[in-house]
Amino acid sequence: MSIKTERVGSLLQMVLSKPLRKIAEELSPKPLLTITRVEMSGDLRYATVYVSIYGAPIPPEQVLQRLQQEQRKLREYIAEHTRIRHIPELRFRHDTSAAYAERITQLLNQLRLPSASNPSGEDDRGGPRSGHAPS
Repeated sequence: MSIKTERVGSLLQMVLSKPLRKIAEELSPKPLLTITRVEMSGDLRYATVYVSIYGAPIPPEQVLQRLQQEQRKLREYIAEHTRIRHIPELRFRHDTSAAYAERITQLLNQLRLPSASNPSGEDDRGGPRSGHAPS
């Protein structure tokens, strides 16, 4: 992305956070909706808004569908709160990278559990845990 597309994407991320959070709260009592990033097309006519959704009892697809339905109002909101000449068409995508990172962390923690139960400093084969040869 060029500097201009990055700047417009960052601006949209900041401006859209409040109305998107409000829409999510209308759907569910206490969801946590976060805009993780906004990717702009090279001509600035399309913005792909990536959101992560936590704590909502409804599926993320339903939240995304509602956001897409509210696109006209969101574009009007952007026009009122920015000085962008052409307001981009918004596309919403569920960002699963945070959930993926959490799953990787859980798996890594599970791998560490067996070594925590072996305080002698040796692995199961009798060698040092660090992988270095003894001095």
